[in-house]
Amino acid sequence: MLSLEYRLDDFLGRLRHLPETPLASLRRSIWWIRKTFFTRQRPGNAGYVVPLTEDEAERLLGHHYFDPGWEFSYSYRHEILNLRRVEFYDHPDYPEYEWWQVHIRGYDHPEGIELTAHFETEPTENPDAHIEEIGLELDRGMDALRAVLEDEGVEYHLRET
Repeated sequence: MLSLEYRLDDFLGRLRHLPETPLASLRRSIWWIRKTFFTRQRPGNAGYVVPLTEDEAERLLGHHYFDPGWEFSYSYRHEILNLRRVEFYDHPDYPEYEWWQVHIRGYDHPEGIELTAHFETEPTENPDAHIEEIGLELDRGMDALRAVLEDEGVEYHLRET
């Protein structure tokens, strides 16, 4: 029979090597599953076309507290950027939901990147409300995105639906 101390040392040794195991590719696996089984046609929402690369747009939005949000999001055809900013919000029409997000998607465009945005319930805290699109606001999301672009002095033009 192995001692408790030996089993604990063995367990801790295995934990140290966890990043080297197949779990290290878990994020890539989730991405593959999302792209394979949860991809939809792009919605026809209006977007802001900006003269930025994907990396430049991600960096700019990251400076405004947007982080990658693809893990809990449907994939849309030709989407190259998926960021979100979570916030606590006392919605007057939906007081039962406290956590919301501004969700930005980016699509390749000949002039740079086209960014679309919407405001919605946060999916990990409110999965059913999120799927049912309770409180979804396109204008509020686009207003938040436009404020960032204007704050940063980024030129943009609206591509309407």
